[in-house]
Amino acid sequence: METLKNIRLFLKVVQTGSFSAAGRMVGLSPASVSRQISTLEHALGVRLIYRTSRKLTLTEVGQIYYERAADIIQEFDTLESIVSEHHAKPRGLLHVHTRVAVGTRLLASALPAFHENYPEIKVKLWLTEEPRDLIEHKIDVAIRLGNLDEPSLAVRKLWDASRRIIFASPEYLANSPKLEHPDDIIRHRCLTYLDGRFDDGSALWRFRERGGTRDIRVTGPIQVNNAEIVRECALAGMGLGLLPKWCIWDELQSGRLVHVLPEWPVTPGIFDHNIYAVYERSRYVPLKVRTFVNFLVGFFANRKDGATAITDFAPLFSGQDLEDRLHFENEWSTM
Repeated sequence: METLKNIRLFLKVVQTGSFSAAGRMVGLSPASVSRQISTLEHALGVRLIYRTSRKLTLTEVGQIYYERAADIIQEFDTLESIVSEHHAKPRGLLHVHTRVAVGTRLLASALPAFHENYPEIKVKLWLTEEPRDLIEHKIDVAIRLGNLDEPSLAVRKLWDASRRIIFASPEYLANSPKLEHPDDIIRHRCLTYLDGRFDDGSALWRFRERGGTRDIRVTGPIQVNNAEIVRECALAGMGLGLLPKWCIWDELQSGRLVHVLPEWPVTPGIFDHNIYAVYERSRYVPLKVRTFVNFLVGFFANRKDGATAITDFAPLFSGQDLEDRLHFENEWSTM
């Protein structure tokens, strides 16, 4: 076990680039770290690291040892996790990231039921409009909308979400030019989502038509990277908005907002409206991650077209025991 401890310390030294940084991570002085690395080198009979006053450099055999040792330690940790979780309940701190609208309109309804079913998992939910690197920010699960372009991550589809739609308040429509065709939109004020593609405050709305798509550049009084503000400005009669239907479900049901051009599929980017869970690709997915993602798959399974309220759908796991829940889907996508 002492050798295993020294190998772990060696990996930290290489990853941090110094004895002092590695020592801070484990509570040791630089001199103690250096002695333990020397002990490892003596046991192996080779030098792993060249030491100078300015930097540390791996020897040729040290580079080989580092690459193989990293794989071995990962396999060992995976084995320990599998054994320890074999009869364990899901527990631990789960770091989750998603967009503000997904968090407030969708996950907010799921979290109370998840806590009731898995009280030993604590969820740390981080909401931003921009995606975050999972490894850099130590995120266990990210919930994302379509357009997944990170092949290094594992992907699980959670929900065939409702399509994006154009909408406006009845008051705005009553006092604005006719709107019967996508070409009519250029005469309207549009509340657009800030995606960084154009610097002049305009945005692109893409309509699907027979034989292809039609792109229309739109502009208006406000451009913002937050769906909640787009919805509130539309309710105030400032113009047309374009969001996923679930973002404005309640307002559509009450008549405070109206679906415009319903016969024309539309998107600000690509026609992928699904919601996905992404997580670090690994031969072993931690129990807390599997549990959370499986729960969300079941939770969203019976949703209405754009429903957001907890009364509109229910967890699929009601009445099932733990083993049934964990084996709700045995295949985890790594595509």
